[in-house]
Order: sequence, then C-alpha cells, then structure tokens
Amino acid sequence: MAIDRDRIVDEALALLNAVGIDKLTTRKLAERLGVQQPALYWHFKDKSALLDAVNSAMLARYHTHRLPSPGQDWVDFTFANARSIRSTLLSVRDGARLTAGTRPSESEFADTEKVLRLYVDAGFSPAEAFGIAISVTRYVVGYVLEEQGERERSDEEADDGVNAMAEVAAFPLLSEALVPLFKTGTINTEAVFEGGLRYMVEGMKRSLAER
Repeated sequence: MAIDRDRIVDEALALLNAVGIDKLTTRKLAERLGVQQPALYWHFKDKSALLDAVNSAMLARYHTHRLPSPGQDWVDFTFANARSIRSTLLSVRDGARLTAGTRPSESEFADTEKVLRLYVDAGFSPAEAFGIAISVTRYVVGYVLEEQGERERSDEEADDGVNAMAEVAAFPLLSEALVPLFKTGTINTEAVFEGGLRYMVEGMKRSLAER
C-alpha cells in the first residue's frame, strides 16, 4: 500500500501528542497507518529523519512569528519571535525535546538568513546577529524543556499532596520571591519567562547603544 509522506508526518505528530516522544516508534506509527514498517523507510531513512520532518511540520503549523513583519523593528520581533516559539513548543507534547533533538531544514536556514538581516540592518555584526538568534532560541527551548517537565512533576506532586510553598517556608527570601508567582496555586511560568526575555533584550539594546 502506497502512503503519502505528508500523511506519515501528520500521523507521527498525532502519535507524538498521544504517547510522547519516548514511546513514539516507527512500529507504532506503521500500525497507526495500517502499513508495514518498510513503507516508512521509503520516505525516511531512519527515525531521526522522520523526527526532523515532524519538527519542521510543527514549526510550519504553529510558529506564526518566525519572520519579521514589514517595518517591524528588531526589539518587537525578538519578543514576538520568542513568544511564538514558546507557544509552538507548548502546543505539542514534548515539543521542546523534539526541537532540541532535530536538525533544521533548508527552508529554516533561509528563514534564519532573513532574521539575521534584520539584526544586521539594526547595527549588529553578522556574528552578533547569529549569537542573538541562537541565544533567544536556546533560551526558549531550554525554558520550555523545564516548563513541560514541571507540568509532569506538578501532576505527580498534586497526586501526592505536595505543597511547594510549605517546602520553602524556612527560606525567607525564596518564599518572598515565590509568593507573587504562586497566586493561582501553581507557579506563573509565563511571568518568569517574560522577565528572563526582558533581561536578554535589555542587554542587547545596551550593547548596541554602547557602540
């Protein structure tokens, strides 16, 4: 039975959401598609190549601000791009782990070239522009890795009746810092993310201004 490459990727993404990246196997995917495993290898030489394609599909589907809008300045783009990456990774189960373990496609290299042009036109060198782009991306991926892992731990701790604030009650500075972040009973990860992103952008702005 012939099977379309795009359908394989779509079903692999659905399977990822259903079982997580550790349990996503070509055997399970073939069963889901109703084909034998060799049919998958006609399109993808191995599981790594398949995951590369799934990652590209995830970004194409959900990463809505991967390129600057006409007339957008680099600061606005940096915030919008980082938020879009985070939203994308959170929209898919183990999305951060998927991105961290895959290689970019040629079209993603072309997108990166356009992003670097924005930063270079703002006054950064090509090396600095690349440093900004990679640092922001890795900040977001690393943050979401922790964020998605924290979700799983929180679910387990809720079942065990763990009280996070009670655990740090003996540490006054830590308790004071966490109080506003636990207003809803769980840590406000978005507020922490935004704070870290602002620190990064302010550093970039200062570096550019000091030239």
